[in-house]
Amino acid sequence: MASKLLTILIIIDLGFSYDARYGGELYQDGKNARNESMGGLSVSYEDGSNPVFLKNTKSPSIHFSHKNKFGGIAQVTILSYLHMGKKYPLYLGLKNRSVDDIPDTRQAWIDNGNSIPESGEINYINIHEIVQQEIGIQLSTIRSLGLNTLGFTIKPIITTLAEFKSFGISTDIAVMVEPLDKVDLTFRIEDVMWLKYWNFGTIETIPPLCISGMHYQGSRLRMGVEAGSQIKSNSRLNYHMGIEYKLQEQLFFRMGTSHSNQFTAGFGIHLTHINFSYAYLHPDNYSPFEESFIISVAINLDNLNRIKDKITP
Repeated sequence: MASKLLTILIIIDLGFSYDARYGGELYQDGKNARNESMGGLSVSYEDGSNPVFLKNTKSPSIHFSHKNKFGGIAQVTILSYLHMGKKYPLYLGLKNRSVDDIPDTRQAWIDNGNSIPESGEINYINIHEIVQQEIGIQLSTIRSLGLNTLGFTIKPIITTLAEFKSFGISTDIAVMVEPLDKVDLTFRIEDVMWLKYWNFGTIETIPPLCISGMHYQGSRLRMGVEAGSQIKSNSRLNYHMGIEYKLQEQLFFRMGTSHSNQFTAGFGIHLTHINFSYAYLHPDNYSPFEESFIISVAINLDNLNRIKDKITP
C-alpha cells in the first residue's frame, strides 16, 4: 500500500514539474568544500548530501560551511550537527541561501498605450532592489539491512522573495552496497516528493533526481564518479567526478569536474580537533557567471570532550 501511494505521489509530482537551468535547488547547491572540490562528489556527510555516508561517521561533530557563489551574487551557508545515537547516527542541518540586490522592475514600465515595452517607457526611479532567501532544515538517519545500508532524509524549506513567501517539503532515499573491499556502490533518489506552496496560491514542484555512484577509498587515494538525471523527458545528465590524495597525514589535495563546473580544486587540513577545507569552482564555458569559493570547518566533539576531561579538576 505504501509503495503504491509513493508511486502515485511521484506521478503527480512529475505532472506539474519544471526545470530551471540556473535555479539550483537549495539542498543540491548547499555542499561543503570537500565535496565541492571533488566535482560535487558525495564522499562526506558533513553537508548532508547523501545519507548513506552516515555509516562512515565515527564521532559527533559540528560543521560550518560558507559558499560565495558566482563572485558574490549568492551566499550559501551550512550549519550542522552530527549526533551518534545508541544505535544509529542522526544528522541535523540548517542551510541558508540568499541573493541580494535583485532589481524589481514590476513598476518601472510606463506604457504609452501600445502595450509594447520600449526603452523610453522605463522609469528608473521605480526600480527597487529585493532579496530572495531560502532556509532549509535537513534531518537524516540510516538503517542497516544485512550488508547494505539504507538512508532517509526529510527536508522542509521556507522561501521569501520580496513580499511573497512559500513553504515546502521534500524527501530523499538512498542505498549503499559494498561488493568489494574499499569499493562501494550507491543509488539515491533526491526529492522523491518535492512540493512548495506559495502564499498567492501556486503549488511548485520538481521531478525526482536519480543518481548512481561508485567510490573507491584507499590508504592515500579516494576517487569516485556519480551520474544520473531527473525523471522526465529531455532531462540533462548530472555527473560528478573527483579525486582526493592524502599528501601527508594532515594535508589533502582534491580536484574534480561536473556538469555545472568545468573543473574544481581544493585542499583540506585535518588537525586533531578541527578540520579545515577550501574549494574553488570554475563554471562551465556556457555559464555567464563568475567563479565560486567555499570554506568549511568541522569540529570533532569527542576530541574536545577528552580535553575537557583532562583539564577538569
